[in-house]
Formats: sequence, C-alpha cells, structure tokens
Amino acid sequence: MRRARLSRIAFGLALALSVPVTAAFTAPPTATAATTLPTGFSEQVVLSGLVHPTKLVFSPDGRVFVAEKGGTIKVFDSLSDPTPTVFADLSARVHDNEDKGLLGLALPPNFPSNPSVYVTYTWTQPIGGGLDIGDTCPTPGTGCIVSGRLAKLTANGDTWTGTEQVLINDWCQQFETHSVGDVAFGPDGALYVSGGEGASPVFTDWGQQGNPVNPCGDPPGGTGAALSPPTAEGGALRSQDIRTTGDPTGLSGTIIRIDPNTGAAKTDNPMYNATTDPNARRIVAYGLRNPYRWTFKPGTSEIWIGDVGWRTWEEINRLPNPLATPLTNFGWPCYEGNAQQPGYRDAGLALCQSLYSNNTSTGPVYTYGHHQQVNNNDGCPTGGSSPTGVAFYPTSGGSYPAAYRGALFWADYARNCIYAMKATNGTPDPAKIETFAPGAAGPVDLEIGPGGDLYYVDIDGGTVRRINYNAGNQPPVAVIGADKTSGAPPLAVQFTSAGTSDPNTGDVLTYQWDFTGDGTWDAVGTTASYTYTTAGTYQAKLRVTDAGGLSDTKTLQIMVGTSAPVPVIDTPAAGPTWATNDTVTFTGHATDEQDGNIPAANLHWQLILQHCATPDNCHQHYMTEVDGASGSFIGPDHEYPSYVELRLTATDSSGLSTTVTRRVDPKTVNLTFNSVPAGLNVTVGSATGVTPFTQTVIQKSTQTVSAPTPQTLSGTSYAFDSWSNGGAATQVVTAPTTNTTYTASYTATGGGTCSDSFGYVCTTQTKTFNSADTTVLSLTGDEATQQITLPFAIKLYGQSYTTAWVDTNGLVSFTNPNGAATWQNGTLPNPAAPNATVYAFHDDLVVDGNASVRTTTLGSAPNRQFVIEWRNPYIYGNTSRRITFEAILSENGDVITNYSSLDNDFEKGSSATVGIENADGTIGLAYSVNTPKLQSGRAVVFTAPGGGGGTDPPPASTGSISGTVSVEGGSTVTGATVTLTPGTGSTTSGAGGAYAFSDLAYGTYTVTGSYNGQSVSTSATLSSSSKTVNLTVPAAPPPVEPGSYAMTTLTTPFVAAETTVLPLTGDDNIAQVTLPTPVKLYGQTYSTAWIDTNGKISFVNPGSTYVEHSAIPSTAVPNASVYPFWDDLVVDGSASVRMATVDGSVVIEWRNPYIYGNGVHNRITFSVAFAPDGTITMYYSGLDNDVEKGSGATVGVENATGTAAVQYLFNQPLLASGKAVRFTPS
Repeated sequence: MRRARLSRIAFGLALALSVPVTAAFTAPPTATAATTLPTGFSEQVVLSGLVHPTKLVFSPDGRVFVAEKGGTIKVFDSLSDPTPTVFADLSARVHDNEDKGLLGLALPPNFPSNPSVYVTYTWTQPIGGGLDIGDTCPTPGTGCIVSGRLAKLTANGDTWTGTEQVLINDWCQQFETHSVGDVAFGPDGALYVSGGEGASPVFTDWGQQGNPVNPCGDPPGGTGAALSPPTAEGGALRSQDIRTTGDPTGLSGTIIRIDPNTGAAKTDNPMYNATTDPNARRIVAYGLRNPYRWTFKPGTSEIWIGDVGWRTWEEINRLPNPLATPLTNFGWPCYEGNAQQPGYRDAGLALCQSLYSNNTSTGPVYTYGHHQQVNNNDGCPTGGSSPTGVAFYPTSGGSYPAAYRGALFWADYARNCIYAMKATNGTPDPAKIETFAPGAAGPVDLEIGPGGDLYYVDIDGGTVRRINYNAGNQPPVAVIGADKTSGAPPLAVQFTSAGTSDPNTGDVLTYQWDFTGDGTWDAVGTTASYTYTTAGTYQAKLRVTDAGGLSDTKTLQIMVGTSAPVPVIDTPAAGPTWATNDTVTFTGHATDEQDGNIPAANLHWQLILQHCATPDNCHQHYMTEVDGASGSFIGPDHEYPSYVELRLTATDSSGLSTTVTRRVDPKTVNLTFNSVPAGLNVTVGSATGVTPFTQTVIQKSTQTVSAPTPQTLSGTSYAFDSWSNGGAATQVVTAPTTNTTYTASYTATGGGTCSDSFGYVCTTQTKTFNSADTTVLSLTGDEATQQITLPFAIKLYGQSYTTAWVDTNGLVSFTNPNGAATWQNGTLPNPAAPNATVYAFHDDLVVDGNASVRTTTLGSAPNRQFVIEWRNPYIYGNTSRRITFEAILSENGDVITNYSSLDNDFEKGSSATVGIENADGTIGLAYSVNTPKLQSGRAVVFTAPGGGGGTDPPPASTGSISGTVSVEGGSTVTGATVTLTPGTGSTTSGAGGAYAFSDLAYGTYTVTGSYNGQSVSTSATLSSSSKTVNLTVPAAPPPVEPGSYAMTTLTTPFVAAETTVLPLTGDDNIAQVTLPTPVKLYGQTYSTAWIDTNGKISFVNPGSTYVEHSAIPSTAVPNASVYPFWDDLVVDGSASVRMATVDGSVVIEWRNPYIYGNGVHNRITFSVAFAPDGTITMYYSGLDNDVEKGSGATVGVENATGTAAVQYLFNQPLLASGKAVRFTPS
C-alpha cells in the first residue's frame, strides 16, 4: 500500500501545480460556466474525480490514459466511461512534492500492437540511487536531492505487467521546481523528452547552496565544492552544460531525441559523431529553464516549446529542425525573454559572459511579461505566469472555424487562461494572438482529441475538459445556489440561479425549480424560496431552457434535520506570524449540534500560498494538505507580497462539511540598496534598479544581490569595490529581521578619482589583519602625537623618511606637524599641515585606557613592512564607537591601510578621511572622505609607481611544528611516538604530552601519533614560523575474544597499489592470484586469493562471484573473505584492480570502478592492506555521496566457516575519504 504522504505543491513563479479535493467519478459530460469562450464554443467536463491529473493521452484504439501527479496512471474505455481502471501505480517511486511528480506520459503511434507506455517522473532518490526521501523534503531551504526518470512500462490489456524498464535516470534536482517535463513520439518515430534544470526559483542559483554545498556535484569540484563565479557551472547553468566538454554532460534544461527501445541517442542525432558522451549525443536543444510542455507542428519536425520563465518573462520557443547543427541554444539562464537576465548577467559567470560575446543563443518566437496582459483587457490576471500546455489545431478537418486552422494554442496555469496564436501562411503569428479561454480551470496540458476538439487537463479540479464548437444553438449553462443547505426544520431556503449563462448572446432563458426532487416543477423565475418542514435529504433541481428548447439541469443537496459542523482555527493568530524557514504550528477544532466534538480524523487542512502582484491581487498555489487537529509548515522562501492561507474543513457523520480560512502574513523587512556614488545600478533577484531604492521582503528570505561592474555615470567609469556587508559583487544574502541598508561602493577608473598625478593608484583587496604586538607606544589621550624612529627608510611621493610622527587621530606624518590641529579631517590635497602624511583613518579619536597604538616590522630587506596599529580607540563623543585599524608602510613605497571590527557607518568612515598626501600638500589621493565604505578585512592599497600592489613580504623559509598528544576521552600522555613525513623524523611526547619538530622547510606534512597500539594522522601545512598540531589518539579497544579482531577507525592518507595491474576487468568476474607474501586471516595463513570485481577477497575458492552482498557472518559462501566494499561493481576501461607490496604489507586496490545501475556516475576507489602481524586496514578515496559511502555495500572480515565476523557496515553510508577501517587481531 502507498505510504501516507503530505503532498506539497508548487509555489513560486515557475510551474505551479495545485491540489484539489476530489469527489467520486461522475458519469455523463457536465457543462460548466467557469470559462468565457468565443461565440459558438462551449466547454464540458468529460472526465472527473481525478487526483491532480497532469497529462492526457488518447490511444489509437479509443481508450483514454490520464497520468496523476502522485504516480497513478488511469485508463478509461472511452470519454463516456465513468469508471477508470488503474493501469499502473508508481507512487512508491514518484516524488510527489511541489512541482515534482509524474508529469509525462506517451504511447507509441501503433499502440497497442506495440504495448509500450512511456512515463517521465521525479524519482524519490538521487541519480543512481541513494537516500529515498519519499514525498517529503525536510530541508526545503537548502533543497533535497532527487532525480528524473524516463521509464517504459508494458501494457497487458488495461493494466501493466508490473515490470518497469528505466531507460534514463538523470536530471538532478535540488529545489522544488523545474523537474522532468514531457515525453512524446516525433513524426520520425524517435522518442523526444524534455527536462528542467532543477535550480532554485528564488535566488540566482549557480550551485552555491545545499548541505553539503553543490549536492548535484556540478563542476568544478563536485559535491561539497563551494562554487562561485566566474567558474561555477551548477544550478541553472546546468542547462548550458553541453558547452563545457571537459566533464560528463547532464540532461537538465534540454530536449533529447532517443531510441524508444534503449534510451540511447539516435544515430542520426547532430552530436552523435561529434562526441562519445552518451548524454551529449542525446541532446537536440538546450538552454531551457522548464520546458514543461511542447508539441510538434503538424506535418513537420518543428517543435514548439512553452518554457516557464523566472520572475519576468515567459517564452514560446521554436526548434525548426531537431537534426540541425549547431544545436539550438535558447539561452537560459543567461537570457530570459529577449534580454540578458540581469541576475545571472551581473553575477559575472563565465558561461554567460562567453555566450554574450558569441551571441549564439536563439530568442523566443513570442515572449510576454508577468505584469502585462497578452491582449488588452483580455480578462486574464497578471502578476504571475507559466505556459503549461501547447497544442496545434489541425490544418484540415475538425469542427473549429477556419481561422483556427494551424493555430498554436497555449495554456497559462498561473493566469488560468488559454490563448490561440493564429497562423499566417501556415505558421503561428505573434501578431494574431487571441485570448481564447479566460477563466480556464487550472490548465496543465492541452491536447487535440480524435474529433478535432481541444481538451485540457484541470489539475485543480481533477477534471478533463473539452472545448467544442457548434455554429448553431448552444445549450445554456445552469448554476444553482442557496443561502443555506442544512439546518433544523422548518428550514427556509433562498435559491438563486446567479452565474447561469448561455453561449448564444441574447437568448431568452426560462427557469424551473423542483425543491424536493419529486419530478414536479414547483416554481419559476431566476430566484425562488422554499421552506422544508420535514427532516430528510432532498435534491433541489434547477432546469434552465433556452428559446430553442435546449436545457441544462443542476441539482443541490439540502439536508433538513441536521446542521453543518462549526470549525475554528485556534492558532496561529491572524497577522504577521512567520519568516522564511520558521516552523509554524497550526491547531483547530470543530463542534456539531448533532455529533458534539468532531474527531480529529474528520478535520482536514489545506495550506495555500497566496502569491500577489499587489497586496490585494493574488493567485493561489497549494503548499500542503494534512489531516488532524494540528500540524505545521515551514515558512516558504518566496518573494513579497505573499501570505499563507490556512483552510480548515470539518466533516460531520452525515457528510456535511464547513470550511473556514485564516490569513497568516509573513514578517517583513525593508531592504534599502544604495551605491557610492549614488545613481549606479544594483540588481536584486531578477530585476535591476537605480540606487537608492527600497524593497520589502520576507524576513530570512534569500535574496541575490549583484553590483554590476563596470558602470558609467556622468561620463566617469566605475568599478565595483566592495559591499557594506562584505562578500563578492554577486552574493546571496539572507534578509535580516530589522531594516537594513546594503551599499555597493565603487571606485572611479580610467583617470578617475582614485589615482593622482604623481602616479599613485588606490585599489582594495581582501587582506588578513596583521596585529602589531612588538612595541606599544606611549601614545595615549586626545590630540596627541609621538615621534618615532623608523626601522628602515620609508618612501612617500619620491621622498625617503627615517622619522615619523604618529597621531592619536589616525594618521602618521613624515614631517614635523609642529602642533597642527588634527581633530578635523578634510579633503585631499590640502597645503595646510600636516603634510607628507598617511591618513589611515583621520577622525577625532581618543586613545583611552582600553586602547593603544602599537608597531611591528614584517619581512626582511628589501621587502620589509612597518605596521602601525591603532587598537580600539573610540570616536570622540561616543565611547561605544571603537575601531581598530593599521597603516602598513612598505619598503617599496606602497601604503596599505587595513581595518577590523567595523560595526556601523561611523566606524566605516562616515566622518573620516582615508588617503595619502605629499610633502607640500599639492598632490594627494583620497580613497574616501566622510563616506562609510570601509570594511573589516578589506584593505585599501595605495600603489606607488613601480610598487608591488600591496603584496605581502616573502615569509621566512623555515619554522616548527609542535603540540600535545592525548588519548580520546582522557588526558595528555607521556611516551607517545610522533612521526613526521616527508622525512624520517620521530620523537616521543614528554611531560604534558608535548612534542616538537624544528627547522622545518615550509610545506605540507603528515603528523602521526601512536600510543598503546592506536594511532592518528593529520595533515599540517607549515606556512609561518610555527604551527600547532594537537593529536588525539583513539582509546584502546576493549579486550576481544581470541581469534577475533578489534575494529577501529583512523584518519590517514590513502594507500595505493602501483606495482601490478591484475588481469581482472568487466562485471561479476573473479581472478585467482598468488600473493607476494602470505597473509593472515582468523589465525590461518594464505598464499593464494580469489579477488572479485565486486570488492571482496576470498582465501578459499568461492566457486563463483557473488553480486548480491549480505550481512556477515553468514555460513553461505563466500567465506574466509575480506570485504573492503562488497557491492555490484564494474571494472571498465576507466578502472583497474591492482596489487603491490607497500612497507611490508600486501595491498590490493580497486581503482575507480563504478557501481552498477548508475551508468558511470558513482565511482569509488578503495584498497585493503594486509600487514605481516595480521592487521587488516581498508582505505577509501573519492567518496562523494551516500552510495559511494556504503549505503548499498558490506564492509568487514569473515572466518572460513562463516560463523564469526566483524562487520563495520551493512547498507550504511559510514565511509569517508581519508578515513580507514582497521581490524587488529586479538
């Protein structure tokens, strides 16, 4: 049985799929008044009672297949069949969460002669397998890793045979949107499939988020590598992956063309002979964000694509020829609509910058903005959009008027509208777009049926609807309503026909009412009233008839003698309640006159995210459904305005229900974006604004901010320098809980204000703060100076100085200021004293008892630096405004100022001058004057002509490594052995566990501590005069029985086998080898071993290889075995099995085999070393995910009879690169 689920549905400006509350299947087609259609057209519900339907397919034999998002496929005998058969239930495989689920369905043209059924769905596991998360995502903020599948099922009548053939498993997905898309056969017999890029719909995503970061393993660096511009290739950039040929290609954001039997690329594909990469061979178009629905133009191979955009533009794209070269690149994420996408453009990503330079992307046939109507006054809401269905009307046949022949229909789910792009000369013409069906009900798929009518799938209401045309008289559409539908007798009910309509304008309608369902018409007119005096259940009826005699009848159930329950939402209270990633608990109860307290099982919650163009113009997206008296949700990461609406429905024992709602608003914060100078552009999310400007956002939501560089303002070119909060020019910030200003500081370039006539140029760079701890000057108080002798000659503006005057007010002068007042800063240059000065932070400062001025010297001649540090003085007038900064005076004439602990605008320079000036005050260079642009750890570098640009002095060449040795869970130990490699040095820890190695050349060493049979190793890089490495040795294991092993883990470098490559390759193979020296296992000595490709070594002939691993001990063969990584492995041309003797131990290494079932993506390297004393150690390298860490493997050792074993893991991801598992014989 399918596990219980919380069905989470999409929110965000991507494809948004909603959850209906459904009834039982109904029989005959029922008219509806939801949609406004052109004259002569009418809409009917032909199938109902479906649960979140996503895809409709008409079989050649008359049957109708419908896919449901949760993973069920249903088949109807025909459109008049009220009761479907469940063809297949894939719900245990399908990740039904927000945008993700079972989304694509296709039949071959000769079905059912060819009984194949093709599906695309989001799988509950990562590519190749791993953690199965079901329908949940416990960490929506950082994402949950799942993947996409294309699978082939086989039909046997109205059900499948139960066997699934997975043709492709790809499309890594981290966030809630942009999953797999459509699947369909082309006119050439090939199978075509689309998929989204799996990136965030909230922020500019290049793969920087996740736990671990970059969980999809995008280049460069793989899983866990922190990606950053310009080299990042993750997130939305997956849709450009085929352009980066140095790594395996993914299928995200592409359309592929494959063999329907094997899933391999068709041999006539444009990239087939250009590469050996199997995915690159499959691709025929790329650069798409979420190509959820697409279709072929009749009679051609042209593909027309609805690509769901981000926050600004939606696209209708055209692929003229899937076999053309070069491949068509539609440009996402570098382009959205016809323009460069600001968020990704301003991030400085190399993949986008090169695309802009090459200008090789293809724009859309038609694009429309979220905040504009497709046609003026077309009745469709704006503020959000998503093209979710495309279909061509035939060029001949069908009942629609000739004007629709060859038209492209497309649906927009967010707007609940269907449009028709009518043709000119046989091709859809953007100048001839008609708003065909405003008010359509949740359309997520469009299809042309066998009779030439347009059908659409309504995911919100669980229906399939048909739009047909009749040039003659059309029946009316009746709507019945009442002011109450239950209550105690006498029950007076007021009935209304409000909403009733007729497709024929001006048709005269008559209204007849049957209040008790006895077949007698009791009243006429558009409204009526009736009093029920006897308890019972009645079917009130309204029949509406037009002048031509066509009619429509609707019924409404009235229950007399019972009343509906009264639900109450207890918590949370209305108003601002949540911030992004907050857990919000909701509770409620209900009572009923007849039933008393309604049980929790009869309470049902729907959580809806209302996404708004303005605070009061919203459309809804379902988030979660749950039963019970309480539940919780995680505050969504979404743009503002938006809010969460709670809907609580209570149902009593008679089936009556009542729904109440509560609006739960987010907590918001105002973020102001500014620049220095003001008036430059800053990009926030997908939009660019001129500073200063303010945005209201949800607290703790993620916002991508970019400072484009370079920019020009009033004829001056500016380069980005720094953000007030630190970080790169493009960064993802988490909105704080208080109003905040983010300021991007720019530096004028090309002859601007940060260079002077002498030739000094000022720049900024990230730099570690160098504390000056050698000498504390006797300089304290307010308005004080101290003369000092410099340790070497300092150059400034071509002059050399050996004496300086250090001032409490944050400056150092090289000529005597003679008591000049320095408390007031100013602009530079200035002939008034002081001159020949470095203004590190010129303000009115006080060096009190909590502050000091200090100096030190770094480096050696001729690359020395003299550091003057002002530590913790306060800005006059406020002792809480304290600042630490330094002036670094270089022997080559460069001047560096650096800063620490800057907390507010005063400390960032809003009343200070930072700069340098020559001896007569005629030339000077100011980085800032009264501008809060300084940052902690961000140095200002004044480079002299011919200077070094602020480079640090060369470090000393030798140093020492020292530390202590202690036992895990205990104290330091004396007598531990400590060794250092490279080199042969070793020492013994002394009192307090201390050890030391001195006179070491700079470089990287491995330090190993051993004590009581246990050891630990760690890597240490020596790059300064000293390095402290404290070692904690594992505690000795408890005593074990004789003949057994003590198992420990240790951190140590990988041990490889380089001597002999064994003749052992392929899948499920085994080789007998003679070992270089005998090895021991469970007290026995062996000279021969049977080594298996599947990651195990047996010392008694197992007779065969064994693919299926198991827990140990087990008397079933193999026995007398060592299992460093027993799983189904394949040693292909990129892998090998090797053997060598290393330091007296026999080492066997499996290098780079892949784990069967995931193509070649999950590869692992591991080895096992047999020491002469019988110790067995297993080493691991290159482990990137749970599968490679052992979630499907056995690791351990086992005796010859299978009665004793020591197992480290069985199907548990416990392994780690650089971590070894050691088995020491007792």
